[in-house]
Parts: sequence; C-alpha cells; structure tokens
Amino acid sequence: MKKEEAVENLERAGETISGFYVRAWDNALHPTEVGWATSIASMAAIPVLSAASIGQMVSAAVVKQVSPNVFDTISNLGKPKK
Repeated sequence: MKKEEAVENLERAGETISGFYVRAWDNALHPTEVGWATSIASMAAIPVLSAASIGQMVSAAVVKQVSPNVFDTISNLGKPKK
C-alpha cells in the first residue's frame, strides 16, 4: 500500500463516520418521525461515533507524518529480497 492510498482510505473512512454521525443526531432528535427505538439506539451510537471520529483524525494525522518509505517497507515484509 502506498502512502497516498492510506491517506485516501482514511479520508474516506472519516467521511463515512461523519455521515453516520449526522444521521445518528438526526434520528436522535426526531423520535416521532423515526420511532423511539431508533431514536434511542441513535443516542447510544453518538458517543461511539464520536470516539471513532477522534480515532480516525488521530490516525490520519499520524499517517500524514510517516515517511512514504515506511509504507514501502511494510508492504514488502515477508516478500523475498531481490
């Protein structure tokens, strides 16, 4: 895996988490429209999604600081040397 791919995957994961977070808040704030069970489940999911968002942001920051050579080295682990 190349560094650019890792950064892109982390950004896509962040967008997905953000989308779930927005939907969870929307469901939590409109129990009469989506149902009380869905609303309560969404309330329970909000802290989990917040933690996932923080984890994604930290991971993205770390990956952006790592040298591209590290990704090449990790990708070649276990492969025979030429």
